[in-house]
Amino acid sequence: MGKSILFVQQKGGAGKSTLLTQLAVHHAQAGARVALIDLDPQRSTANWFAERVRRLGDPGMELVEGAEWRASSDIRETARRVDLVLVDAPGSAGILGGGAMRAADFGLIPCQPSMLDVWASKETLEMARKEKLAHALVLNRMPPRGRAAESAAEALAGTGARLLDARIGARSAFADAFMRGAGVTETARTSKAAAEVRTLAAELAAAIG
Repeated sequence: MGKSILFVQQKGGAGKSTLLTQLAVHHAQAGARVALIDLDPQRSTANWFAERVRRLGDPGMELVEGAEWRASSDIRETARRVDLVLVDAPGSAGILGGGAMRAADFGLIPCQPSMLDVWASKETLEMARKEKLAHALVLNRMPPRGRAAESAAEALAGTGARLLDARIGARSAFADAFMRGAGVTETARTSKAAAEVRTLAAELAAAIG
């Protein structure tokens, strides 16, 4: 039985689809059987996957275009045939509190280093606790300088939720890779962006066992 990670954040623009696809490529490169489930009506992950198929033919992973009413069964059934299931959750509070959170093994909550994002994360954290979903926050789209990161980290610490040590920068390499249906570990293997993805992957692996 494979593990499943739900990428969830109610506030738009947190970068959950980008993180999901980057981790998917990393794990597929390492030989894992990876499946993506896109529950978000925006279909960012599905569009990334379509571009990957267009460019590569064989994407090296599979995609399930899910729906709210069958989220739980999609996650569980997919986990039976692959090693890792990465689920792109929608932003709707009603959907997040449903089957996806109950079926997943772990929730990753991306948060940009701004107080608006910190405040928006609190409701997502409350739902994860209510549904008894093991979870952690990760600071994403970090600026190259300034106190924003430290201020956000301090505020997130006040929520009592786990904040991962890994931090993901606001790097053009991520946007470029996403546009091409790729991962930075393919397009910019020796870059800081790729190193950040590997660090996040290792910390997540330890968190979900």
